[in-house]
Amino acid sequence: MTTGSAPGTPATREAPPETRAPEESHAELAAAHLQQPAPVVEGAAVPAQEAERVPPAEHSAEGAANSDQPTATAKDSGAPAQNTERDKEIVEEFEYLLEKSQQLFSGLSDLPEIGSKYWMPHFQRTFEVYTKLWKFQTQHRVLLEKPEHYGLKRWEVGEIASKIGQLYYRYYLRTSETNYLQEAYMFYDAIRERNYFKGEQEVRNSALMIKKLRYYARFIMVCLQINNAPMMLQLLDEVKALIDIYSATFNPVDKMEWSLVVKEMAMFMQAVCSPVPSNHSGTASLPVSYRLVARRRPRPEKDGSKFRLQEAVIVGNRPTQIKFSELTLDMYYMLQMLEREPSASAKEAAAGSAATPAIPAAVETAEGSTAGVADGSAADTPEPPEPAADAVGVKGKAVLKDKAEPNERDKDTVEKERPVRRVNPHKYVLYQPNFSQIQVYLANAFREIGEQGCVLLYLSSEGTSTEIPGAATAAAAHGYIGGIATSRRSSGEAAKDRSAEQLISSVHPADLVPYTRKPFFLIVESESSLAYRDMPNLFNQPLLCLLSPTQYPMASSSGSIYTFFLHSPIVAFCVISQITSMASEQWSELETLFIEIEDLALELLNTYVAAASLVRKFLGDDFLRQIIIRHALCCVFLDLHLEFVKPEHMPQSSPERFKDVIGAPVLLRKARDIVELCSAEDRYRMSDSPPTSPAKTPPPVQGPPASPPPVALVAAAPEAGTGESSSANDHTAPLLT
Repeated sequence: MTTGSAPGTPATREAPPETRAPEESHAELAAAHLQQPAPVVEGAAVPAQEAERVPPAEHSAEGAANSDQPTATAKDSGAPAQNTERDKEIVEEFEYLLEKSQQLFSGLSDLPEIGSKYWMPHFQRTFEVYTKLWKFQTQHRVLLEKPEHYGLKRWEVGEIASKIGQLYYRYYLRTSETNYLQEAYMFYDAIRERNYFKGEQEVRNSALMIKKLRYYARFIMVCLQINNAPMMLQLLDEVKALIDIYSATFNPVDKMEWSLVVKEMAMFMQAVCSPVPSNHSGTASLPVSYRLVARRRPRPEKDGSKFRLQEAVIVGNRPTQIKFSELTLDMYYMLQMLEREPSASAKEAAAGSAATPAIPAAVETAEGSTAGVADGSAADTPEPPEPAADAVGVKGKAVLKDKAEPNERDKDTVEKERPVRRVNPHKYVLYQPNFSQIQVYLANAFREIGEQGCVLLYLSSEGTSTEIPGAATAAAAHGYIGGIATSRRSSGEAAKDRSAEQLISSVHPADLVPYTRKPFFLIVESESSLAYRDMPNLFNQPLLCLLSPTQYPMASSSGSIYTFFLHSPIVAFCVISQITSMASEQWSELETLFIEIEDLALELLNTYVAAASLVRKFLGDDFLRQIIIRHALCCVFLDLHLEFVKPEHMPQSSPERFKDVIGAPVLLRKARDIVELCSAEDRYRMSDSPPTSPAKTPPPVQGPPASPPPVALVAAAPEAGTGESSSANDHTAPLLT
């Protein structure tokens, strides 16, 4: 959208037609490893009195109550002609900054997804311009709101704030740092709390209504990734009502698409939230943490190295699995698992309480400078919580000091903090990529890691046959034996030979061998995962392949069971045990037991994994260590379960089998203690006798029972896990742009 200059008379300026915003797909996670702190909007904090200001036509008392307005908007004692000229310059400067910011924002979609040296300067410039724009409109809001000058509308201020929120979110996608995700949440929540998009004009202008719908879609995506289920429920109700108004007022051609988007949102949220047991009253889900929680655990003996996971490539190619935008359930679980839990202060910031709706003020730019709020308008602004302590280059409260402490503020502003190393691995998240795209992003991740770095590749896809007939048998003799399927373009010539098409489009074990020149960690969730079991280690580097079961005796609408165990063992255990409710005290005890069994599994790993084993090096990284521990727990619980009796029902690993860990009597006893606590003995083998098929097989799990009541407000949602979900999925990505 371009509104650089006010056409015609400013007083009669309408909302401009909606211009297609740059697409916000999750392919944007394909970004380079970032080594410098992020540029952030200077003066982004919205003073309470400024944020709550409404145009004079609606309410003028608040404007008069603001005694800290910059003098630039007050009438001088000079000649009226001078004031008129100065006011004209202010309007022209605002129009220039607005047009420049829109040009830079539109250019974000054209940036390469690989190589920070290419996209970082443009992001930095965009942040700088939005910094000036936000600060400028804050300083001159009174003048700009006057119809005879510019006639700034409230929704236009909200659009600027929404763009800043999108910048934070896009920067999170590029850097994988959750503190920027929290900042995006705070901007979106402030827009909602202050009703920037609410007014009489929205019911007369379809373009403004579409802006509001897209804002809601983006806000829901952010809430999903910070696991704020209560806010998601509220937003779902609000956006459903808004779509009803939109359809009834304008009868648009895209009303069915928006209804499908809401249905997809509800389905995804139901699949994510419903596996978590509720309390006995059924009023709320029990608390659970999905990201990596900082806890002290014994590590293997230090060898002087700082081995860590630096790059991760997450591939999702299951067309029938529930998804939202370009994020399937399996991809969502892995994305959460490879991020640390935000600190308490960041969680407090994300709570979005109405008492402290302040927008975050500043973060350090790449040059080390800080950006503050407008002078004279920050004194009475509620101070937002500091970003996470592990954030990169965050200055926190330094720029929000009261004006009565100029020396301390200046000292803190000038002082340059030392950047903290990246706390989360950088991630590329690829939805239905083809073979070439997987190779490009994997090769870039391989290039970016250092000597003590590691690449993780997660593949969640439908499998291809490991028995390829015809002329492809020669390829199979060289390691091209099938694997996971990728999206492919069908051509008439290829369609004539299905075996050749399958051979070309699959990711074979031999395709991954070149990347084992550096430490390589592979996780495969597929029906053909065993194709990677014997992947050779030709370069004597750490290599570990964790492979899902090739069959599941029970179905689940909440994603793949093995990936769910890696994501949250406690919730996955409840899914396979069909536990839907539990007392809060019992849940707390269960959480304690799972912490104990994870610590016990780590002790066994440190004991039984030989010091000379290359796999032992993976235990030195927090994320990889947690994944290995949860793989072992998954093997233990599935082995004890009465329905998982066939070899194809069990996960496997290569080259390290972890047999001594999985079969350790002390670990089995702890697992049975968990089963007894939940009174689920009828589903597990409680003695050491060999597993046998039960006389009467329990009915398969068709997914967790009822979803939270508010989700059911979205009407006509198809059954989770059915093929119907893919029809709605095709409409989401274009509407989120």
